Amino acid sequence: MELVLIISLIVLVYVYFLYPITLRLFALFFDKNLPKLATEESKILVVVPAHNEEQVINEKLDNHLKISYKNYHVVVLADTCTDKTEELVNSYIVSDPEKVSLYSVSDGLGKTNAINKLIASLEEKYDILVFSDANVYLAEDSLTEINNQFNSNEKLGCIAGQLTYINEDSSGAAQSNGLYWRYEEFIKKYESDSGSMMGADGSIFAIKATLYRQLPVHVLDDFSTSMGAICQGFELKISEKIKAYEKGAESTGEEFARKVRISNRSYNSFRHLKPEILKTFSGVNIIKLYSHKVLRWYSFLFMLIAFVINLALFFTTDNYFYDFLFLSQSVFYTLGFLSFKNIPLYKLSKIGFVAEYFTMANLAAGIGVFQSLKGVRTIVWKKADSSR
Repeated sequence: MELVLIISLIVLVYVYFLYPITLRLFALFFDKNLPKLATEESKILVVVPAHNEEQVINEKLDNHLKISYKNYHVVVLADTCTDKTEELVNSYIVSDPEKVSLYSVSDGLGKTNAINKLIASLEEKYDILVFSDANVYLAEDSLTEINNQFNSNEKLGCIAGQLTYINEDSSGAAQSNGLYWRYEEFIKKYESDSGSMMGADGSIFAIKATLYRQLPVHVLDDFSTSMGAICQGFELKISEKIKAYEKGAESTGEEFARKVRISNRSYNSFRHLKPEILKTFSGVNIIKLYSHKVLRWYSFLFMLIAFVINLALFFTTDNYFYDFLFLSQSVFYTLGFLSFKNIPLYKLSKIGFVAEYFTMANLAAGIGVFQSLKGVRTIVWKKADSSR
């Protein structure tokens, strides 16, 4: 029992603390590839997946039409919309048909299916495909930076931008989401600096058009598409020069449901890609993948094992070390529960937010993985209203 407890704690400490630190040190031995100004503008298609996005689609298109890059086109991918999304997009097409178009899918099979159909239908040839969610806004020079990055590195197959949450101070959930995202960005940066990062996010990422592959409808499109670039022998990077902005979910319940669905689809994606990953990835990239993704998907299992065994040892042994571990875990989870119940914690509120989000995120990941192992395939869902 004691050995299982120690192993579980070591895994958690490694995943959340030692791996980021080791990664940071490892990245020091790699030369950074600084982007250069591109002499030519690649032809870029910006794909905006949209399912009932009437709340944000005007602001999204207004934002994208202010981008300083010239050789680009925005296509709104309307996936089984039942609101005014398509009507609003059509008004932009009337005024600027050279820059905006609409592609509609109505079979209700989800985002990945819709993207597959759109890309297969393209008659024009594009050099770069950029994917950006409907509630994400881009800096004016974002496409210029994407173009520069691809022209600076022949090995680059896919690149993600840096996402900032614009409402981080509005609520506990949004604060924790923003803090968690900055932690994730830290890991992605140094994974990128030492070769490739492990998966891009759908808020903003770009891929060479020739590397896009058709995907099963049940997998997570951003994770599978970006990791597919590595499988094809290219690098997956992140750049802080490519800036995007999004409103984070302000409800813990919304964020929990979102993470369950993402974890289910991510783990399904991993299972789909695993044979190819094991065949094509370098040893370093496999270590990164299992350290950053796979072990974290199972973190709640290690948390549960550690707590239950520690509880047993607390009552059956006379050891101050196990007493301290149990009390520390109990305080941490209690603060998280009180934060979840919106009970004032005053000076401990930030710790409570972190404890709540950490526990929620890992529980959601555990449920998503369990669903995947049972054969559940999440295809569609409704996005968080508070992120609009």
